[in-house]
Amino acid sequence: MTVQSMPAQTSAASTPKDWPWDRLPAEMEGSLSIALSEQFVDGPVYLLVDPLLGALDALPSHIARHVIPSDGLGIAIGEAPFLVEFKKQDDPWLEESLRWAATEHLKACFAGSGAYRVGGWLQLSEEGAAVDLADRIGALISTYGAPNRGRYLRLADRRVLALLHRGARLSDALTTPPINWSVQLQGIATWSYLDHNFELQSLRGRKGRMVNEPLRLDAEHWDLLAQAEAVNRSLMAWQSTTHPLPDDALMQLIPALARARRHGLQLSEDQAAYAVEAKRYPAFEQWPDLRGCIERSLKTKQPLADRLAALRGQWCNAPAITPANQLSL
Repeated sequence: MTVQSMPAQTSAASTPKDWPWDRLPAEMEGSLSIALSEQFVDGPVYLLVDPLLGALDALPSHIARHVIPSDGLGIAIGEAPFLVEFKKQDDPWLEESLRWAATEHLKACFAGSGAYRVGGWLQLSEEGAAVDLADRIGALISTYGAPNRGRYLRLADRRVLALLHRGARLSDALTTPPINWSVQLQGIATWSYLDHNFELQSLRGRKGRMVNEPLRLDAEHWDLLAQAEAVNRSLMAWQSTTHPLPDDALMQLIPALARARRHGLQLSEDQAAYAVEAKRYPAFEQWPDLRGCIERSLKTKQPLADRLAALRGQWCNAPAITPANQLSL
């Protein structure tokens, strides 16, 4: 598998004063547009759209759509993902779809949540029709083995794809085996998506005839996917104040989310509030009344984020106790 990343900013950059932006800076938008077009060779490029949480209103109605087969997945036809075909890699609508992807992420960073409808951009390794690619994706999302017996794997939500793509060996506490994307995406030359730092990530399938089989996942992958909502909320909440996020943001968040669960936090939004507070303020988890704060939040059913915002002054400026400075106390 070949993975390509086109960084829009380095992780060492400081958070811009006007963050979150209303739109991408023109220079970044231009470089991303060039980078996206360079992912593909001459020929059709397909935009994957996930309308589960609402329509992609910016998409013109005259552009043909190829619905992904979703029989037996428990979703309505109007909520099923679909493909849009661009005839060539320099199609102006391809560039426009990149703006849609960036805009929906900026809105989510500002609000702390949001719908991600632009799933990514794909190209076949050999000549084929849109219906062939639609059938292949339909097979990939019709998976099996989920603990809740669910059959719909939302790969058209690029955050789910990113979690599986980047989630291997996140920490000592959670190890997920790598997925052999080259084999499992056989026949798909490129599947590119925009990640949370506005960087293009690309998966490459090997050449060959597409075989319509589900994505093969292990139990560890399902354990990771069970945390998807908490992970995504954490990333958006963290990025609302910090951009770009560090390259190992997932590696940092997963253990913090595990600690949140050990404190009895079950709701994904509460787990995310805990994890992001721990990352932004290292002294938070050493605050003497932490346990009592969580217990009161659970008892009153007050969102943990609201309680933390009211009490933040008690730890935001306190130094974290480490083995090094503990000796000097």
